[in-house]
Amino acid sequence: MGEEESFEGFTKIHKARFNIIKILRTRFKEIPEQVVETINGINEESVLQLLFTNSITVADFESFQQVLKSVMSGE
Repeated sequence: MGEEESFEGFTKIHKARFNIIKILRTRFKEIPEQVVETINGINEESVLQLLFTNSITVADFESFQQVLKSVMSGE
């Protein structure tokens, strides 16, 4: 699916994942494929909401990675 295509038929989870990745790529250009795969593997809306907010507010990509690592380890 191209980034310009419609969200029609996609769940809130899919939309949240897409938006997080798009924000990260817009802010930090290249992001590791492992980070994309990790985000795409998250199915909890509350975790995705946290990551969405952090994708907008963190100072740098390393800070986002720390948040991602923290939520994935259940901290």
